[in-house]
Amino acid sequence: MKTLQKIILTVLIAVFPVIVTGQDKSKTTETVRYVTSIGCANCVNKVMTNLPQEKGIKDVKCDLPSKTVTVTYQKDKNNPDEIKKAIEKLGYTAKQVTAENKK
Repeated sequence: MKTLQKIILTVLIAVFPVIVTGQDKSKTTETVRYVTSIGCANCVNKVMTNLPQEKGIKDVKCDLPSKTVTVTYQKDKNNPDEIKKAIEKLGYTAKQVTAENKK
């Protein structure tokens, strides 16, 4: 019985830092949306292929009908201005959608 308790305790001690680290990463991500000049499926493909290559980018979603690009990124590795520049570097315009813009 004591051996089983030691095994369980060892597993909990080994797994706890992984759980804490995983929670910290979710707290450091942020999502930002841009209205862009993408106009076709090839444009979407170009953004979806190249933007994730930028540092700290975790997820990219493009919506062709609304011409929006939604990006989830790590706040400590990137920021909205740098992401905007990366979209513009691909040849598209990008304007960040904020709460003020939505109204």
